[in-house]
Amino acid sequence: MASCSSSHSTMEDQLPLSRRFFKVMVPGFQSKLTIPPDFCLKLKGEKSEKGTITKGKDIWNVEIDRPEKGVIIWFGKGWEEFVQKYNLRVGDFAVFEHLGSMKFSVILLDSTGCDKKFLMLQNGEQVQPPQEKKVKSAKCGIEKKKLEGDQPPYQCLTGSSEFTARIKEYNVRKRSPYMHIPTEFCQSNALFQNTNITLTGPSGKPCPASLRICNGGKTLYAIITTGWRVFFSTNKLKVGDVCIFQLDRSKSDSNSIAIDVRVV
Repeated sequence: MASCSSSHSTMEDQLPLSRRFFKVMVPGFQSKLTIPPDFCLKLKGEKSEKGTITKGKDIWNVEIDRPEKGVIIWFGKGWEEFVQKYNLRVGDFAVFEHLGSMKFSVILLDSTGCDKKFLMLQNGEQVQPPQEKKVKSAKCGIEKKKLEGDQPPYQCLTGSSEFTARIKEYNVRKRSPYMHIPTEFCQSNALFQNTNITLTGPSGKPCPASLRICNGGKTLYAIITTGWRVFFSTNKLKVGDVCIFQLDRSKSDSNSIAIDVRVV
C-alpha cells in the first residue's frame, strides 16, 4: 500500500498550475498591458513575439513585447485596437486565461465587477447598451452643480476624462490653497486613492502635485493640494479664470496621473 505522503505528492504533481490572472485598467493602460510578474515566470519558456487574445468569437493579434533582460512581458501592438473595440475604461477588469503558445482568452468586467454589456449591430460594430447612453445624452450629458460652502460651480461630463472649473479666491489664496475635483470625474476615472499627479498648464511646465481623496459625508471627492500653489503661480491663474482639466492617459501610469489644464 502506498504511503499517504507519496500519494499526496503524486496528486500535487498532477495538479495544473494556475492559468489565469486579472488586470485592473489603470491610467495608461490603453497603449500596453503588462502581465503580472509572477505569471510571467510561468511563461519564461515562451519565446514567441506574437500572441492572440480571444473574446467570444473574435480573435485579436497582439505583439508580445519584453525587455532585453528580465521576465516581464506585455501586450504591445494590437492591444490598443482591442481597447478601442471593447471600449475599455479606467476601472474595468479583464480576466485572462492562458491557453498555451501565447494564446489568451479574456472575460471583461466593468468597474462594478459585472460583465461589460454590448449590443451587436448589423454592421458588426459593438456599442454599449441604451441605458448607459441615456445617462450620457441627458441634457447633452452635462451635469451642473453648485457645491456647498465656497466651492466653485463646475461642469463634468458623465463618464468623461475632463471637467471645467472657475477659479475662486480660495484656489489662489496665500494660505492652504487647493483645487477641488468633482465626484463624477473621480468615479469616471477610478480615482479612489491618494496619488501623485502632474499638472501641465499654458506655461508648458509640468508641475508635480498631490491628489488627496476626502470624505464628504455620503460621497467621496478629491482635492489637489501640495504643488497646487506652484502650478497656479507658474501659470498666472487668477480669480474668474475658467479652466478645463483633462486627464492625459498616455502620460499616466499606476504611480502617477497626468492632467493637462487649459484656460478658456
